[in-house]
Amino acid sequence: MKALVSRRLLTAAISIPLVLIVLFLAYRYGLVWLVGIVLSTVGLIAGWEYLNLVERLGVHPPRELLLAAIPLYLFLSGLWEGSYALVLGWVVAYLTVIYSFFRRGHREGFLTSLVSIFGFIYIPGLLSFIYLLFRADLFLVYHFLFIVWAYDSGAFFVGSLFGKHQLLPRISLAKTWEGVIGGLSLSVVAAGIYPGFWENFWKWLPHVFALGIITGAFVQLGDLFESLLKRAVGVKDSGNIFPGHGGMLDRIDGLLAALPVYYFYVRFILGLLQ
Repeated sequence: MKALVSRRLLTAAISIPLVLIVLFLAYRYGLVWLVGIVLSTVGLIAGWEYLNLVERLGVHPPRELLLAAIPLYLFLSGLWEGSYALVLGWVVAYLTVIYSFFRRGHREGFLTSLVSIFGFIYIPGLLSFIYLLFRADLFLVYHFLFIVWAYDSGAFFVGSLFGKHQLLPRISLAKTWEGVIGGLSLSVVAAGIYPGFWENFWKWLPHVFALGIITGAFVQLGDLFESLLKRAVGVKDSGNIFPGHGGMLDRIDGLLAALPVYYFYVRFILGLLQ
């Protein structure tokens, strides 16, 4: 347990400052392409892991097509207001269906098409929401990341120390209700650090609680979804790129689920985005 905690802390100590610095430099000097490179790299690794998982289930999407399209989509999403990325997405969807039915037959082709298109929406489609926050306010990106990281940290440490009541043992034996409470508590604290809330904090306090709880809840749902996929495959982690954390998909599963929810809340409920 101590070795696992040490590896997790070391990985976080290196990766978190690196992410924050890269985002700051990109925002400060208008280097949207730098964000594109980072997201493309993240998406490519996560896409590779996703394909490895579904192939263990006997589904074989067009690997080369998806591994080329995922990073390209994420890079193009930050340029020309994402117009070219949208076109690319439709092209990939149609090519995937044609390939799947031509190579796999009707029944298997239909399943392959669903798995492939879902994977394309699941990883680059959701990850591209980062651009919508980044264009408006760097601190919103930081704010979102802090909530996600706070939930993950609170759930892990509280669950490890005090967890006794399993959340959904059929999906994951490690998740506990105590961990969920710890994660939600810390995500609410993180939700309160956005500078725009400070001037009239008591006015924003109900939204701080709502935003922290809703975002944290979807972080947990995203984690449970990937746990369900890994359990179906029979693996513990999607990869081993991060010591103590598993693969890239293990790191961003909650982030992917929470991104559109956070974006919807800050734009349509709080009106912080135009």
